Amino acid sequence: MCFHKAIVRRGNRCVVKFVPSECACEGDLIVEPEKVSICGTDIQILRRVRDDPALIIGHEGLSRIFVKGQGVHGFERGDRVSINPTDPANPDFLLGHNLNGLLQEQVRIPAAAVAAGLVTHVSSSIPAARGTLIEPLAVVLYALECLELEHPDSLLIVGDGLIGNLASLVCPYVFDDKTPIAMMHRSELGFEWTHSFNSRVLNAWSVGEASMYLGGRVALLLATHRSGTEPLLTESARVLGSRLVAVHLVGGLPFGSVSSEFPGIDLHKVRMMNTGGGWPPSREIFSDSRRATALTGNRGVTTTQLVNSSVLLQDSNLGLFVDGLITHDCGTEEGVEILNKMIGSGSRVIDGSLVMRLVISV
Repeated sequence: MCFHKAIVRRGNRCVVKFVPSECACEGDLIVEPEKVSICGTDIQILRRVRDDPALIIGHEGLSRIFVKGQGVHGFERGDRVSINPTDPANPDFLLGHNLNGLLQEQVRIPAAAVAAGLVTHVSSSIPAARGTLIEPLAVVLYALECLELEHPDSLLIVGDGLIGNLASLVCPYVFDDKTPIAMMHRSELGFEWTHSFNSRVLNAWSVGEASMYLGGRVALLLATHRSGTEPLLTESARVLGSRLVAVHLVGGLPFGSVSSEFPGIDLHKVRMMNTGGGWPPSREIFSDSRRATALTGNRGVTTTQLVNSSVLLQDSNLGLFVDGLITHDCGTEEGVEILNKMIGSGSRVIDGSLVMRLVISV
């Protein structure tokens, strides 16, 4: 039996250990992750806010083909690839959630996922760390495209993590390039970080302050921790009133979440209604005497959307800005040390520095 190195959950910590390597059965691919990006969902799993069973997390990464099973065509050893972690046709495939993820030296991608087209080639022109952001960029573009269907005049982003800052960066690729963008922050470091990163963003400490910067019809992108999504949606809707024409939920929500501003709407269902990023998107239209608002959400994207994201990241100008979102690019041991500090502290601030995005070389 062969073994390989992995970063494994153990209690409230991560440890580096050797785990058994799997063989490629017919139709399978074995990939070797180069770099893996740690997202907010990963941290929630590690902090046990979520009950996902995978002991090895990681679903955003760039890998190379190591072994292809019998009958696999279109891939050769050494090819750079991205894995779509969500298969809308197969809820049993959630990479890094219910299947062990990319934070290991080898990962078996089952034949069903390969046949579904979830493995796609990535250009050699994209640096490995940048390539780990293919999936989050695709999610952001999908969210903005859903919001744009209501022809808003301005955009409010609630959530100053990677998704929020990435949305502020690529908004001109979907909306008019003069669309005002405001972002609500929760920390001074986050406020200062965005202020330095993107001068176009109008930074605010509250929805009320942000609303003063935004004219006309407002679209709301919620990229928040699952405990904050519903309260911040409710606050935003109350402050914006009839001006709020579109909402997109990227942040997670507990089952049965509802808002007093949108009575009768199951917010968790809205967030899940476009699993896999189908287009045109399913929408929940809410209308009463106060407002008419289209609500959308999604979990995951299509492989085509991943390919489009990958192409966009080949743009050298955009790519350099996207690279700026990766604040920590580490080897395995240092990455585990930072992960454990984030788990233990419950904070994105480590040793006085804001972790906008942690990328780990496996």
